[in-house]
Amino acid sequence: MDYQFSHDIFGNPVASCELECEAFGDWLSHEIAQDFAQITLLLNIIQQLQSNQLISYQHAGKEYHLQFDKDEVELILNNNHIQDIAPSEDDESQELGDLHIQSGCGLADLETLLKSWQQFVS
Repeated sequence: MDYQFSHDIFGNPVASCELECEAFGDWLSHEIAQDFAQITLLLNIIQQLQSNQLISYQHAGKEYHLQFDKDEVELILNNNHIQDIAPSEDDESQELGDLHIQSGCGLADLETLLKSWQQFVS
């Protein structure tokens, strides 16, 4: 997963990720931001999944929901936000991934991303 961190004009940290994982950038920038407790929690969950202490885990946030298993993570925009950006009946061919409603990556990739973000916002 390719990503880049920067600051906006107000000094807030901003993450951007490659196109197919763009939702992870939005999630880091707006939902995680500088919440070190949440970063630590998620890194601990990843550790437990990697050491087979957990089989799966679900993390509900304000805007996004994460579904973890031992190898992968799915990031899904919560239902109440989908209605605002869902395709109309005229454009039913547009897929959820195209709308940045759902994105996925490997568990190790998310761990690397979170550790890098943690270091960047420190």
